[in-house]
Amino acid sequence: MPRSPCHDRPDLPLGHVSIGDCAFAPRPMLLTTVLGSCVCATFHHPGRRAGGMFHAMLPDRGMRKNTERTPVCTFADLAVEAMVERFRAAGMAPDELVVKLFGGANTMEAAGRSELNDMLDVGAKNVRTALAALAAHGLAPTVSDVLGPHGRKLYFATATGEVWLSYLTPELARKYLAERKRC
Repeated sequence: MPRSPCHDRPDLPLGHVSIGDCAFAPRPMLLTTVLGSCVCATFHHPGRRAGGMFHAMLPDRGMRKNTERTPVCTFADLAVEAMVERFRAAGMAPDELVVKLFGGANTMEAAGRSELNDMLDVGAKNVRTALAALAAHGLAPTVSDVLGPHGRKLYFATATGEVWLSYLTPELARKYLAERKRC
């Protein structure tokens, strides 16, 4: 298993992006998150060495019941809009961004395909919505690691756009959550 970048690059600040969070970093740092059915996109501006990431749990704003309490980045469509706007406000046009997309696991897939599993597959809906929202801004992921039966742990270097990814078994998920407290 590859070593975690938080051990290899102790000079970089580490930011944890939790469910419903969007993060924008105009300076070099590592952003990290753990995904199951949630979807995450990383945004990198090579010229300015800036980066950002969101961690969306649900596909779209139509699922937003309480508009005041639910963070915008809980929803894939609104998270894409929020990130694009944040880069635009900092003087970085969407067509200058390099985007990568991750997540959308269907952990029920391991139990076998079924019509019910397909209907309940929030991960696939998250991925479809994120792709559509990105396309609406003229963006397409240069790298995509989505769907499948396993969760993911990832680190994103905001200055370089590099992403380190590990697939999670239930045992690894527990390990990474414990590691989060140590890094």
